[in-house]
Amino acid sequence: MPVDLHIHTTASDGSFTPREVVEIASSTDLKTIAIADHDTVAALADARRYGAELGVGIIPAIELSSRYKGKDIHILGYYVDDKNENLLASLERLRASREERARRIVECLQGIGVDIDFSNVLEQAKNASVGRPHIARAMVRSGYVSDFRAAFTQFLKRGAPCFLEKFVYPLQATIEIIHNAGGLAVFAHPGLAKLDEHIDEFIAFGLDGFEAYHVEHSERDTKRYLRLAEKKGLVVTGGSDCHGPVSTHGQRLGRFLVPDEVVDSLSAAAKR
Repeated sequence: MPVDLHIHTTASDGSFTPREVVEIASSTDLKTIAIADHDTVAALADARRYGAELGVGIIPAIELSSRYKGKDIHILGYYVDDKNENLLASLERLRASREERARRIVECLQGIGVDIDFSNVLEQAKNASVGRPHIARAMVRSGYVSDFRAAFTQFLKRGAPCFLEKFVYPLQATIEIIHNAGGLAVFAHPGLAKLDEHIDEFIAFGLDGFEAYHVEHSERDTKRYLRLAEKKGLVVTGGSDCHGPVSTHGQRLGRFLVPDEVVDSLSAAAKR
């Protein structure tokens, strides 16, 4: 039976709650999923509870934002201990910095005539770590832009009037945070990052694998990272990168399927 090891929920920038994700996984015969929210593990307890009820295996995961030599990179952490004190402290620092960044972005928007209130942004975020997607949704709801994409294109993306760089941990520190929480560090959607020339450096930092199967990878990309993982003795993972029923990226849950043997090799690596 197929698996999906890259799913987001309302705990970060997804549209589905943890319960909805598990219910959809069950209805589409996914036997194992990984909740990998951006920079938070807040959804994992609920996901495990609903997974136990519906017979869906839950791999505790996270997708940490990082940067290397000025380029953004995402690292997936699999089998992390979501009660690990060092992990939680590291995530709290990220959460606080995200909130301060969001406040400054809202102030910038107000300064150029987009008069949304920060409370509207928090309303969109609910209990999630606040970020640009929530600002974009507040802008749409207030009628300043027609849709989510327009908010980013006109105001929020890199190079736009109110873009602000976010704080992230350096790549080596990011990998260490995952390892200290008992997890495996996996390069997310490497075919999109365009950092292949640095892969040996990443492995020296302790990288454990590649997300070879990804909805935005070409067949050539997938084969390349499968070969590279075999050559370097690393694990491979994969998933839909689902953010909800409609998204600017990723795939709908249950539409992008990964071979179940990926879980077997990942689980074996986590136990070593």
